[in-house]
Amino acid sequence: MAGLATEDAAEAQSKGALHLYAWFLLRGSFVWAVSTGILRLLPSAWVDRPAWTLLVSGAISGAGLVVATLLFLRKIEERHRLAALASFVAPQMLLDAGVTVAFVQVLPNFPPGHAPLFGAFVLWCYAVMLMTAVIATRPRD
Repeated sequence: MAGLATEDAAEAQSKGALHLYAWFLLRGSFVWAVSTGILRLLPSAWVDRPAWTLLVSGAISGAGLVVATLLFLRKIEERHRLAALASFVAPQMLLDAGVTVAFVQVLPNFPPGHAPLFGAFVLWCYAVMLMTAVIATRPRD
């Protein structure tokens, strides 16, 4: 697993499916940590105004872009795409469930009333990611 820090997805794929899924799991955890850190550092004034809508829109678009980059530019075989993306999203979903429960403690810069909005927002982002995987894995005729 130590080699997962520097190898690319194609190399991980050549070592086997389990190695590839671990590669995506680690990347998903890293993406979650960075995005949660960014949200934590946002000024309170930004998340209590219409700028929140821009942030949500940008994050949703960014989520789709991240997935497309990870799946297509990394040349993952079609048969591994859905499971790789599930490995990428699973730790994020679990960790964000915890953030939603402990919203006030984890994101004190957000108004407490934004907890349901946050939960809905991350659920939407994961839906976009998973739909990308479904589209990417559908048979081509």
